[in-house]
Amino acid sequence: MSLIHQVEALLLASDEPLTLQKLRELLDDTPSSDLRDVLAELESHYSERGIRIVQVAGGWQFQTASEYSDTVSKLWQTRPSRLSRSMLETLAIIAYRQPTTRGEIEALRGMKVSSSVLGGLQERGWVKVLGRKEVPGRPHLYGTGKAFLTDFGLSSLRDLPDSSQLMDEDEVIESVEAQLKEQGIELPKDMEDDAESHENDENVTRADDSAEESAEESPKENHDETETEEFTSRA
Repeated sequence: MSLIHQVEALLLASDEPLTLQKLRELLDDTPSSDLRDVLAELESHYSERGIRIVQVAGGWQFQTASEYSDTVSKLWQTRPSRLSRSMLETLAIIAYRQPTTRGEIEALRGMKVSSSVLGGLQERGWVKVLGRKEVPGRPHLYGTGKAFLTDFGLSSLRDLPDSSQLMDEDEVIESVEAQLKEQGIELPKDMEDDAESHENDENVTRADDSAEESAEESPKENHDETETEEFTSRA
């Protein structure tokens, strides 16, 4: 059997990018050099077609060509999901600052990050919990997931634009927005936050986060609150 046809079939059948190591396992330890030659030949063969073989998330997979995204989107009747400004800002900060905590994200944004924002990013597989930071309260550390690399067409995080070349946070967000548009994900018409959206974020945060804040509250804070209540009652 032809090696190039075997690799082509595997890439077509797989629902995730296949790494060189995985291809070697599936093809009886075929030398990596041979596999690279075959992959390069396939990439060249499909370079001018409606589907492409691209290198993402450390492996290779078939993808439809981005210039045909409007045509392909007609297959599905559902409207593409929309991302809020809050989600874009949070994703950009996590991508460039990871591993980072919720408190650090809020400090950079200058406002609360609701659980619905982080939950939405986690549901897409773009963000995941990497562990806990060894500080009081041991908050979660957030980073990007494998789906972030796949959906944004990145082989690794090293393919992100160099943050030192970005003048400010707005340019980081613009970079994320550009990648989302290429993937056919609809963005809000007005990307500027208004007072209502901020208020909604804060309301969701207060409702969703009360249990988490209570769990992370230190014994000292509880003691201070008790003393305050007793002082108030005496007065």
